[in-house]
Amino acid sequence: MGNRPQHTQLKVRIDKVEQLLMFDYEPGHEDGLFDLCTSDGHIVKTGDIKGPVTSIRLTDVQDQDLILMVLDGDLSVMHPVHLRKAV
Repeated sequence: MGNRPQHTQLKVRIDKVEQLLMFDYEPGHEDGLFDLCTSDGHIVKTGDIKGPVTSIRLTDVQDQDLILMVLDGDLSVMHPVHLRKAV
């Protein structure tokens, strides 16, 4: 919980075999959560951050270009996710 930098980077990985999106983030608040959204803002997945690594199942996600949003107290971080470019 201490001093967290105002500009936080997310380390995002995609496992195509297991159909998982994983991101490294240690929440500063116990009620931190994520939203996985389409490029037009429609939320397709939401849930609690289970730091240090949070996994999101992608089996029912149809869009290829998404935005991962992490909401942690007054801090929010956004990261683009391009599934078609995932290895």
